[in-house]
Amino acid sequence: MKLSRTKTVGMIGVALLVGTAAVGCGGDDKESSATSSSSAASSSSTTGASGSETTSAAATAAPASDYSKLLLKASDIDPSFTASPPETPPAGITGIGQTMANAAQNQIIKFQIVIETDPAAAVKRVDEAKATISTEVDGAPQSADVGDGGFIASGKSPDGSKAITEVYFSQGKAATSVEFSSAPNDPVQNDTALAIAKMQATQIKNNLT
Repeated sequence: MKLSRTKTVGMIGVALLVGTAAVGCGGDDKESSATSSSSAASSSSTTGASGSETTSAAATAAPASDYSKLLLKASDIDPSFTASPPETPPAGITGIGQTMANAAQNQIIKFQIVIETDPAAAVKRVDEAKATISTEVDGAPQSADVGDGGFIASGKSPDGSKAITEVYFSQGKAATSVEFSSAPNDPVQNDTALAIAKMQATQIKNNLT
């Protein structure tokens, strides 16, 4: 289940992720440096994972520009990534999303940030996503040290066509998902995914008022 679905597809100083080590993928011993990130990501529309949507009673749609400062830049992750324009969620949801892609390595990162009325509502949304994460990835969710209520799940998409790593967390009143997708035998490593997710959490903490 995604926090919300965007119209299109789809930073705790981590010196750990730099250069070609941006989105480290395991199968080929490719190590990448990086940031955190979903479809948080709506990981779903651009990555091929699908999920049910949750709604926020008090949320209202807002222009992408209102929350663009919450988004990471592709250069924060790795120069090989290209970012899409900011994406607004459907009516009834306040927030912003973005997709970043590395076409050469068949890697996609989907960020989704949903703004709730208060931190408790954001934690609740993340908990709801955890209950249905199996619709997006076959790996069981594990607690993760990022934001509040953070968890990570990694494995493959339900149809087996992609390797998927999902990170969900709340930061203040923002509920966030970051989804990583890549070739089935070339998964993004959990350490890399969490480093990016922590970067995203810091970006939100420093810019969400």
